[in-house]
Amino acid sequence: MTSVAVGGESPHTRPKLGLVTIGQAPRVDLVPDVETALSGVDWVEHGALDLLDADGIARLEPRGGERTLVSRLRDASRVRLGATSIAPALDDAIRRCVADRCATVLVLCTGRVEHGPAAVPVLHAEDLAHDLVAQLVGEGRLGVLCPVPEQLTDIRDRWEERLGRPVVAAAVDPYTAGPDEVAAAGREVAAAGADLVFLDCIGYTGQQRDILAAEGVRAETARHLAVAGAVAHLLSTSFADHDRAPGR
Repeated sequence: MTSVAVGGESPHTRPKLGLVTIGQAPRVDLVPDVETALSGVDWVEHGALDLLDADGIARLEPRGGERTLVSRLRDASRVRLGATSIAPALDDAIRRCVADRCATVLVLCTGRVEHGPAAVPVLHAEDLAHDLVAQLVGEGRLGVLCPVPEQLTDIRDRWEERLGRPVVAAAVDPYTAGPDEVAAAGREVAAAGADLVFLDCIGYTGQQRDILAAEGVRAETARHLAVAGAVAHLLSTSFADHDRAPGR
């Protein structure tokens, strides 16, 4: 677990956000990239795989046609997980955030993941980022990058159902691809007519977004949009709760 209280303030003076990765925490590849968005809140970080050994993680690999999710371990290696199999471990990570007095939890995954009920609101990076991307692309054509080829059909189907029109998609691994591969994938979807390219995995970085920008490709990352959206939600609900407090 990673826990941060910013500015030396009492941990009870600022709302606290729980960040849950479907891989292992700390996400040293992710949190520094979104620290500006996190500056207005305190936060803790837990991973669904934090308490599992190698055999336990291996048992969560996709099987029987299960949808594939991709995340990162502490040693920087990539792991493939089944979207249904991950549910109990994800529930446990959410409970650890609740135990740390988080007012809201953000699940850092843009794949559809399953979990049970929780004692606090649980936001999903997929919902937050996708809502913002739909606004940003407007009536334009969306291009999407995802980590592995087996996700392409699901990615296209979900976005085409949401937008009501075709999208273009390509696969490039955010954890293992070099700059040239990222640039090539961006050029591929841009050449197919994409007006905006969405990097549809929490693993994609601001640096990779900038690589595409240098190619003249307008792009947005899931991590930046989702964290900004979650912080805005947490702050707005915290202010509303404060205003409703007795004596105000």
